[in-house]
Amino acid sequence: MKRSALLAVAAIFLATSAVAAATMTVQQEMKALVEPASNTVFALGGDVDPANGPDAAKVPEARWQQGMLAAEALQTVAADLNGSQRKPGSEWDAAAKDFARLAADAQKAALKKDGAAFSTAANALADTCTACHTKYKPKS
Repeated sequence: MKRSALLAVAAIFLATSAVAAATMTVQQEMKALVEPASNTVFALGGDVDPANGPDAAKVPEARWQQGMLAAEALQTVAADLNGSQRKPGSEWDAAAKDFARLAADAQKAALKKDGAAFSTAANALADTCTACHTKYKPKS
């Protein structure tokens, strides 16, 4: 996908996600917004991890842009989790703040094309997601 088209799609997604997040339940928001964005972050984290994947310099610019935009989308959701979707308790607050901070770390690393930092942020984000899901995600 050409860079201009990718950026246009991303801008629409981010604008839509902010509006949609205001009317979604946490479960809907996770499925529609967090799942695809986190999958992008986690996949890129593996691709750029100096220990597991190709050298970060070999990752195409478009891939870095996808990671940056996915991390930005996660920050939008994290803000909502501390806003209208807030659950009572300090554990929820801490998890939402960690979620926002780690998504911001991933975004900064993507902007710098820093594979090690992006991979570290993606791995820490996965750990934060797992811990939160263990406590709050409904068991089916």
